[in-house]
Amino acid sequence: MLKPTNAIPLKARLFRALSDEPRLAVLEQLGAGERRVSDLAADLGLSQSAVSTHLSSLLAAGAVERRAEGRSAFYGLAHPSVETLLAAAEEVICAPLQSAYACVQECCVAAEQSGEGR
Repeated sequence: MLKPTNAIPLKARLFRALSDEPRLAVLEQLGAGERRVSDLAADLGLSQSAVSTHLSSLLAAGAVERRAEGRSAFYGLAHPSVETLLAAAEEVICAPLQSAYACVQECCVAAEQSGEGR
């Protein structure tokens, strides 16, 4: 097993690959199952060349895997932990928003109870 200090460059490569919006969109699509480049391109509104480039970066980072079937290549998430990582990122993003929303709701309730909201 890799020591944490040895894993830092690999983690950096993964996070660099994840720092691109179209690549994240590709990963979100792959969360539903394996896809071909042409399918991803059509669904995301990108050229097949662009999708192939994004998949190449994600493949090099270890986020996706490629499976050949005849003349077609199918791409999927390399490990279920990739989907877990995406879900964790969404929680990090949403947590402050939920806190702010809850705060606003409490303020509104307190204002209505004191008669200020009328």
